[in-house]
Amino acid sequence: MRLRAPLAAFSAILLLLTGMFLAVHRGARGREVASRIIEFKVRQAAAEVRENELRRELEELRSRARIIRAAERLGLRLPGEDELVIIDLGSAASEPPGASP
Repeated sequence: MRLRAPLAAFSAILLLLTGMFLAVHRGARGREVASRIIEFKVRQAAAEVRENELRRELEELRSRARIIRAAERLGLRLPGEDELVIIDLGSAASEPPGASP
């Protein structure tokens, strides 16, 4: 009977210390998770900026004005109404699909 009171006190102190440890651990883990979330949000924002830059670059590369400038620089021109354009696709285009060389 005499051990009951000290055992109860020891159990209460142990329970209190365990609860405090868990609270501190959860807080530290929560701060760690929060910092990782912030890091991922920063990386996501940087990826979105890069995506927008790439989209703008792609639009510029596909633009008719750029293609016309490149064609002029290479000496290319549109064919006249009396000209016939023959496009040679080479021997690979004349082979049936699935044929091996």
